[in-house]
Amino acid sequence: MSNRYLESDSWAITKLGSFGAGPRLGVKDLIDVEGSITSAGSRLVYSLGRKAEEDAKLIKLVRSNGAQISAKTNLTEFAFGATGINPWFGTPPNPRNHLLIPGGSSSGSAVGLFTGEIDVSLGSDTGGSIRIPSACCGVFGLKTTFGRIPLAGVWPLAPSFDTVGPMALSSNGIELGMKLLESSFASKSLGNPKIAIIQGSGSSAVIDAISKICGLISSSVELIPDPGLSIAWEAGMRIMFAEALQVDGEYLRESHRLDPAMMTRFKTASGYQQADLLSARSDGEQFKEVVMEILRRFDFLALPTLKFPVPSYANAYTVALNANTIPFNLLGLPAISIPVELTPGVLQVLGTKTVFAPYGVESDGITPLPLSVQFVGANFSEEYLVGLGKEIESATRNL
Repeated sequence: MSNRYLESDSWAITKLGSFGAGPRLGVKDLIDVEGSITSAGSRLVYSLGRKAEEDAKLIKLVRSNGAQISAKTNLTEFAFGATGINPWFGTPPNPRNHLLIPGGSSSGSAVGLFTGEIDVSLGSDTGGSIRIPSACCGVFGLKTTFGRIPLAGVWPLAPSFDTVGPMALSSNGIELGMKLLESSFASKSLGNPKIAIIQGSGSSAVIDAISKICGLISSSVELIPDPGLSIAWEAGMRIMFAEALQVDGEYLRESHRLDPAMMTRFKTASGYQQADLLSARSDGEQFKEVVMEILRRFDFLALPTLKFPVPSYANAYTVALNANTIPFNLLGLPAISIPVELTPGVLQVLGTKTVFAPYGVESDGITPLPLSVQFVGANFSEEYLVGLGKEIESATRNL
């Protein structure tokens, strides 16, 4: 589709230029890059003018592996939100459909890929902040295993959930992003993986579609009961909100300079009691037991990245965009968001002419978004998740 909605540079907070022959990398602006201000998407933080004295540890890694740091990408303020809306630096326009939100908090990291100015980008994922904008904009995004990527020099949101990972326009791009972070990284294929699809994690039409997509690469696909996503979502939200208040609460003294949406979230967090957090941790442990048992029997869990259609700006705050993502931050597991383009060949496999995935209207008619499928693996299974992405991409492209 045309990128006419990307004339705005709001996908980037700071452009650093490209020098050399290495991959051009966009870096979410909560990761320190020496000599530039780390804004965390906040005009208040940016106004303090504090330039990073050195690169974050992961930036040192990507530079040593040949990356060019081309831009610091936009985000929801403090990375504390899933819409991608930023009133201070502008909201990056959804390149697939300008009427819909870009998703967040790594909005600029997703949108910037479509400008041609970067080859791969890095986002952070605390409650879905890589996978959600990947789903909204139809790109690939990988949430890494908690603790796999070093976070020294990365602005925290909820330290027990925070991760960093790559976003790209293809699974090969995700592999490139991981190679920049870990030079020895290489995707792997299981061959006929066992896949469990979570019932009730999306509409019946979407679950059926995911089953058929998975059937293109596996003869072992099974529907399983919901392991407790809604309870895990509530637990994850409580913990994330409480930790965010601890991390960024100091900025509340200048609340008039914060996005009102931030104030609403911080107010919610301030209402939690210790008993609420103890209960959330307990619920998380129970959810972990169930999921780990499933992953002993299956190679991957599958479900829609988004439980609900991508909303318009007017409806941005009406759905829980992280309903299917934060449960796995609670467990620290890796997960990849894979877009499946609704080509005629794919629709034929699905046995429908109906565009059931989120869509909206542009001047040139109805432009469907890809169906975004999330796959979750065991700890440190990123190599196999990226390999799975390659298999699905190949299978759907060749229809």
